[in-house]
Amino acid sequence: MTTTATQNIQETARETVIQSDDIQKDIRQLVIQALKEGELDPEAIKQTLHSVLEGASEGSNSQFDKNTEALEQVVTGIDAALGQVAEVSKLAIEEASGNLQDFSDHDLKRALNDLQDLESLFFDTLSEVAHKGKDKTGETLVGLLEHLQNSGSSVGESATKILTDLHHDLSKNGRLEKIQAAGIADSLADKK
Repeated sequence: MTTTATQNIQETARETVIQSDDIQKDIRQLVIQALKEGELDPEAIKQTLHSVLEGASEGSNSQFDKNTEALEQVVTGIDAALGQVAEVSKLAIEEASGNLQDFSDHDLKRALNDLQDLESLFFDTLSEVAHKGKDKTGETLVGLLEHLQNSGSSVGESATKILTDLHHDLSKNGRLEKIQAAGIADSLADKK
């Protein structure tokens, strides 16, 4: 992601928190649009989330009386967007698993791992921004993170269900065992 794209996402998130009547919906759309234009690899997702959270934090600092509510809507919007990303990933994995020539077991293993790690990526990015945040904003984000870690997130719930379904579907045709073996072979090769 370019510096300009990162700055644009951050500025849009800031303005959304300041001006939007439906922060949650607008942030969800911003995240989905930014990821649609980029790639769905973990680093691109992390960069997008970081930009959105930074911009939203800046915007919420000007909303003193609505700071907590605005940040709750931002986090909920991101969570909902990542749930949609999980669905898109599921479709891509299903398509790839049926196309043996174009996608290796290693590629599918990596895609499954990325899907499994989506909630952790969200939590890690939220934690980073929370700990850099100013007094009230940082405290609010830490509180939201702790709540999500204790009660679970939509993206975590979606990813778990999707992974269960994918594992079931992939095991029907024997592909899951090959994918798991590719992971084992990769880890053995890495140790050499």
